[in-house]
Amino acid sequence: MDNLTAKQTLRLFSYGLYVATTADNTGATSAMTVNWVGQVSFEPRMLSLSVESTSHFLGVLRNSGVFAINVLESSQREMAGHFGKSTFKAGDKLAGYQWTAGSTGSPIVAGLLGAVECRVVSEHPAGDHVLFIAEVVDAHLNREGDPLTMREAGFRYSG
Repeated sequence: MDNLTAKQTLRLFSYGLYVATTADNTGATSAMTVNWVGQVSFEPRMLSLSVESTSHFLGVLRNSGVFAINVLESSQREMAGHFGKSTFKAGDKLAGYQWTAGSTGSPIVAGLLGAVECRVVSEHPAGDHVLFIAEVVDAHLNREGDPLTMREAGFRYSG
């Protein structure tokens, strides 16, 4: 397989951009921009989330077993960039943003289109990422709008 062709072809896949959040019982919170999210079941409602294995988010998520996927609006590219920074460089990425704890304790970020809260049911190694399968346990809809996509934001994951 030609590596360049594979990258170019994988970049044709359309992805949304979301802010994943989690909080554990020690009070630690974490947030990051994610794009490898997808619904995998209607009944029960389940999502998949892929998390880089070197991410700060991974440890907090494993401690909590829950997360929220907050949906960015098409005009929120700067916010996607902010939450996409490394926690080790940026510090507490939720600082300066209003949020409330959802029913799972995961931060629900104010001003976004909506969010779903999930409880992890399984975890699987997936190359340089960890794949989580989770059941949707709560949903929040703030308003209608167009969600932000990778293409619109001009972001490119390496493929």
